[in-house]
Amino acid sequence: MFLTRTLVRAGALLPAVLLACTVASASAANLFATANAAGVLISGNGVSGVTHLGPGQYEVTFTLNVSACAYVSTTFNTYPGAVQSYTAGGHLGVNGVYVETKNQGGGLQDGGFNLVVICDVPNQRFAVVGYASDLVRSTPGAVLANLGAGRYTVTFTSSVESCAFLATVGDPANGLVYNPSGVYTGSGANAKTVYIETKNPGGGLQPGVPFHLAVICTTTPRTHIAVTRATGVPIRGSAMTSTFRTGLGRYQLVSNEALPPCAVVATRGSINGGVPFNPTTLEIAPGLTTNTMQIQERALSFFGGANFDEAFHVAAVCK
Repeated sequence: MFLTRTLVRAGALLPAVLLACTVASASAANLFATANAAGVLISGNGVSGVTHLGPGQYEVTFTLNVSACAYVSTTFNTYPGAVQSYTAGGHLGVNGVYVETKNQGGGLQDGGFNLVVICDVPNQRFAVVGYASDLVRSTPGAVLANLGAGRYTVTFTSSVESCAFLATVGDPANGLVYNPSGVYTGSGANAKTVYIETKNPGGGLQPGVPFHLAVICTTTPRTHIAVTRATGVPIRGSAMTSTFRTGLGRYQLVSNEALPPCAVVATRGSINGGVPFNPTTLEIAPGLTTNTMQIQERALSFFGGANFDEAFHVAAVCK
């Protein structure tokens, strides 16, 4: 039945053993992976395998060189306390993306995750920002502005007002991601700009936190996006896609196709240019039916970790 309701610096790296074959480009299809806590690939597109390197450490290997791309990830709701994911370039080669899953104390902890890779392709935009508040790589023409401690804007060459803004704390190269900080998004001062904040686990603005930003739009093929109010009502999104609230801190993403084979990623973000003041964690869980997925939102552990209602951005990326 279908519902119709409307981090510190890089540490030592593992040896590189894979060789690049083709660099991901405008011809690349949607690249994503869903893996469980044991590192077993559940679904994906353009994925050749997943390696479980150790507790909370994974490498997803694609069939393309993805070193010039951005990597955003969201964990599954599998623990009483939220486990979060962090990304970096591959430790085993340029076709890989390294993912760490951690508890909010910073300890490595196995956890399932969804990973989406955004490259320089039509209808998507990205930016990767480094430890020195520098723009490491991006969609051509993007401009980064540092507005102060933990506050940024990224301005693209065309409008992003019909898009969702997803972000993950991640090393800009292929280092180890140590600090369990957070990154949050909102609209900028004009239609081409995204606003970003980075915060420590206590909710305070924190400079020097690297992050990957992915902008996924309603025109992106085989995706379903929504930018959703705290009430669960979307303010914008893809056709035949909606969200609704089922309980405190629990929301359903609804589409016109089965969503479990897709990768669903979400970020705490404002529905407009308002500052996303209250930081939360977001995790993905099974939905009510095959055409839904659940987004669970919780206050940071510093504030008790209880379920919490706030606005968010979500995207389901499919084959």
